[in-house]
Amino acid sequence: MRLTAADVDDVWLPSAPWGTRGYNTMQVNAFLRRIAATLDDRDHVTAADVGAVAFTLHPTGRRGGYDPGAVDAFLRVVERALAIRERADHDRDAPRPEPDDTHDRPWRRITA
Repeated sequence: MRLTAADVDDVWLPSAPWGTRGYNTMQVNAFLRRIAATLDDRDHVTAADVGAVAFTLHPTGRRGGYDPGAVDAFLRVVERALAIRERADHDRDAPRPEPDDTHDRPWRRITA
């Protein structure tokens, strides 16, 4: 299945478990918007960007934020999808070698 911008827009991320601090929701949402824009060819977030992203934790003393495990799991899916997309783009844009007519020659057995 191909990951689409709609998939990213529709993702549901659970809140952090009681007694723990989750990822800052505004930072996560902003990054997810950039990923969706990338999938619509309106931004350029790479798989490496997804792998390197870091979010701050929700402020101390307040419950909230996204569950870090759920966010990290979804970002691993996004990272793989973007890596596949980047490879496909690279393969499509790579120069094709000129045909070589030497491959049309019949094989000869070399004996010593």
